[in-house]
Amino acid sequence: MKYNHIIWDWNGTLLNDLRLCVTILNLSLEKRSIPPISIEDYKKNFLFPIKSFYENIGFDFQKESFEESNEEFHKNFENNFKTLALQPYAKETIASIKSLGKTQSILSATMQEKLVEQVSFFSLESFIDNIVGLQNTPSGFGKEHEGRELLSYVEVPKEETIIVGDSMLDFNVSNSLGIDCALVLNGHNDYDRLKNTGSPVFKDIGDFFGWLKQS
Repeated sequence: MKYNHIIWDWNGTLLNDLRLCVTILNLSLEKRSIPPISIEDYKKNFLFPIKSFYENIGFDFQKESFEESNEEFHKNFENNFKTLALQPYAKETIASIKSLGKTQSILSATMQEKLVEQVSFFSLESFIDNIVGLQNTPSGFGKEHEGRELLSYVEVPKEETIIVGDSMLDFNVSNSLGIDCALVLNGHNDYDRLKNTGSPVFKDIGDFFGWLKQS
């Protein structure tokens, strides 16, 4: 196996939260008399920074602050978090990679304290060597900074490290860090956007693990 350090994204990759995110977003849109968004359109348009995504689907931050709408989303997400499940094959794959003696990290745009709580809720911490969220800012672009910090203290060469994610953000982070990327389809971006990155795209984590064992 070529890769000795697997960096997992959290939301949409290990955590199966797509439907909940679209449901919560539509509640916010309805509150503002903005037309709802379908899962398909969400996956075609979801991007970072989140503020740009919100503006693209109709939020008007001349009338309200972005911080207010963002906080509204996160509060609803936190209230419903315990209704969520992991993605298919997630825990089995993580356990299998652990048994092979590989290093595993989670790198997320979730704030650090919340990320640790969420990972612990699913009892994954015994399989994961590093749980890395954002320390100071909720902006998704903080992942590049936290990723560089992660690579600086994990003693695995970059050429033996791969990010596994579900969105354009993960691909952009991998480019920024100079490491490989693999993308899964059951998250927050659609097939066309992921495929256009040139990274390998997999239907789910189980499919990815089959490829990983042969790499």
